[in-house]
Amino acid sequence: MKIVHITDLHLVAPGETLWGLDPRDRVAACLDDIARWHSDAEFCVISGDLTDRGDPSAYRWLVDRLENFPLKTFLMVGNHDARAGFVEAFPDTDRDENGFVQYAHRSDQGVFLFLDTVKGPVSEGEYCAMRRDWLAARLKAAADDPVWIFMHHPPFDIGLPYMDRIKLEEPRAFAEVLAGHSNIRHIFFGHVHRAAYVNWRGISCTCLPGANHQVPLNRESVETPYSAEPPMYGVVLIENAKTVVHFEACLDRGPVEMG
Repeated sequence: MKIVHITDLHLVAPGETLWGLDPRDRVAACLDDIARWHSDAEFCVISGDLTDRGDPSAYRWLVDRLENFPLKTFLMVGNHDARAGFVEAFPDTDRDENGFVQYAHRSDQGVFLFLDTVKGPVSEGEYCAMRRDWLAARLKAAADDPVWIFMHHPPFDIGLPYMDRIKLEEPRAFAEVLAGHSNIRHIFFGHVHRAAYVNWRGISCTCLPGANHQVPLNRESVETPYSAEPPMYGVVLIENAKTVVHFEACLDRGPVEMG
C-alpha cells in the first residue's frame, strides 16, 4: 500500500507571496509531481495549515486545484486555518459529533485516524477531553487492527525551542489515550516545517518540511525567522508490520553530470 503525505501549504490570496515565495506555485508543482509519479497511491493526506491566514480565496484555490487531482485526498486543519472557513470550502470532509474536523478511514491494511488539534486563533495545539473521548472510541473500535495517526501538532518537544513552545498542550493526557494500544504503527505530523524522525513512548513518528517555507534547525543560521529550504512530500509504503517513509524533494530533483 502506498500513500502520500503533504503538510503546511500556507496558501495565501491570489497575487500575494509569503516570505518572498509563492505558495500556490509550490503546491501546484508538488501536486503535479505526485500525479505524475505516484498516481498509484491509495490516497493523499494534507495535514493542516492549508492556508496561512484562513483566507477564503486560498481555500477556493485549493478546491479548484484538487478537482482534477487523481488521488483521493484527506484534508486536515492546522493552527493557521479557520475551521469554519475550511468547513465552508470542504463541506464533504467528515467531522465528529462535536464539529471537530477528525475522522477515521479503514483500509485493507488497517485504520487511519485524522485528528483535529486546533485550539483557535493561537499557534499552540489542543486536544480537549471531547476529542480525546472520540480518539479513545476509535482506538477501541480498531481492536487489534494496525492504526496510523495523522495530526498537525506534535505532542512532544523536538529540540527546536521556537516550535516546542507551540506544540500540543497537555501531551500527557493525549499519551494516556494511546497507552496500551500496541497496534499504533506510526504518527505523522506537520507544524514544525522540518523533516524529522521521533520515537516517542515506543511509537515511531515523522514530520515533513512545509510546502512553502521551513523553520531553520539553528535560528542563527539564517537572518530571517524562516528559511528557504527544499519543500518535500512523503511517500509512505505500508506492508504488514512495516512502514517506510520516503522524503521527496520534488522541486530540487535534477540530473547529475555524467562521466
